[in-house]
Amino acid sequence: MIDHLDVMMPWALLSGGILITLLVSVIRVDTKRPAQISAVITLLATLISCLGLLQVPAETVFSGIVEISPLTHFILALFSAIGILFILGGDRYLNKEGLHLSDYYHLLLILILGASALTCSKDLVVTFISLEVMSLPAYTLTGFRRNDSRSNEAAIKYYILGGAIGAVFLLGTSFMFGATGSTNLNTIFTWSQSGHSDMVIFGMGHLLILIAFMFKVAAAPFHFWKPDVYEGAPTPVTGIMATVVTTAAFVTLVRLIHIVDFNNPSWATYAVTVKHVIRWMAALSLIVGSAVIITQKNLKRMLAYSSISHTGYLLLGVLGSLGKGEEIQSVMIYLFGYTLMTSGIFALMSQSEPKADTGIELIDLTGLMKRSPIQTMLWSIFFFSMAGMPFTVGFFTKYFVFMSSIGSGETPLVVLAALCTVVSAYAYMRPIALMVMRDADPTAANWNSGFWSQIVAVAAAAGVVFLGVMPNAMIQYLKGIPLIH
Repeated sequence: MIDHLDVMMPWALLSGGILITLLVSVIRVDTKRPAQISAVITLLATLISCLGLLQVPAETVFSGIVEISPLTHFILALFSAIGILFILGGDRYLNKEGLHLSDYYHLLLILILGASALTCSKDLVVTFISLEVMSLPAYTLTGFRRNDSRSNEAAIKYYILGGAIGAVFLLGTSFMFGATGSTNLNTIFTWSQSGHSDMVIFGMGHLLILIAFMFKVAAAPFHFWKPDVYEGAPTPVTGIMATVVTTAAFVTLVRLIHIVDFNNPSWATYAVTVKHVIRWMAALSLIVGSAVIITQKNLKRMLAYSSISHTGYLLLGVLGSLGKGEEIQSVMIYLFGYTLMTSGIFALMSQSEPKADTGIELIDLTGLMKRSPIQTMLWSIFFFSMAGMPFTVGFFTKYFVFMSSIGSGETPLVVLAALCTVVSAYAYMRPIALMVMRDADPTAANWNSGFWSQIVAVAAAAGVVFLGVMPNAMIQYLKGIPLIH
């Protein structure tokens, strides 16, 4: 049997790397390279360690409050790869914006540690601590553009709303502890397998916890913070939030939904309530995201509303397997595909020159075909995938979500999602038309690609196309990774 220390090695490497990066960042040198190199080495070592443990069976550690499994190793490996990509791809951007500070790197590592710990949590107290470890660096990094009023406003808004929603989570936890006498997820699930007199109190607490995570994934009507935060945060930070934070929050949301045994007839009424809540939030997210995205001129705000609509699709996947207790394949496939195309599109956004990234508008893409055919092709691949066009990974992610939901009787919601896909496709096709069919506007920004950011974008585009043409490898691997145990 593999020792617990071996299983925990990736997190030990990451934690040690955070301390080393923090110490290196105080070295008084003109360059910030020592902290950057330390962060890259830390994430690379963590990634390699995770890849060697992907086949290790799931087991609990620390008296059952943390679970280490193929899912958690896969997610930490994914987060480490994303971190490396954004550290290397964002280097030129940070220099351009005057943000190349050593603090950036250890804050990013702490965020990744908190996000990965969140997906390992099997206890509500550990979930809250991990949530805060992930969120506090996110608040700070959002306001990293210290001389930009929009960045400051976004950080304050994110911090206040995030703190309030943390209180909602704690209130829900207290209700659930009062009903079950435990904060351990396995114990709570066992408690739910038989009828109890405290089911109303439990249900109130459970719904409050779900609402807290609906905020984190920006499901409507809890989406209002996302456009401002996306616009105000530095582009690499926005990319990290759109990938790492969203994935960690969604994996945890799915796990927390399924701490109730919905197959127990005692919970039949409550199961209907939970389904209605998720169903309405999915519908609102799809409608708000698809309707508002077509009115946006700012690229970051456009991608924020795109993210809200993608949250709606993910909630469709959750509905498709609610109460079945099986592997939630469609959610994992969608998260992986969304992370891939989002990483690429934010790598491209960081190549704007010389405009501040909060001012990047759709008009800055006009005539890009004549200026840079390669960048036009990369942008087009990502926008096609966002729209769910065939031969891209975005097509298959939507396909699996739709099929999962239809199999669970959510056909009306799938029809709505299909209509919203058609509406939002206009928003994704519009920038492509501007790049190909229009001459460059005199005020359009220049797009001057750095080496690493271009490598990130090309690699992501290749993955989007490859998995769109040959998705079987992705599907077969993710099918074997359960989100719930």
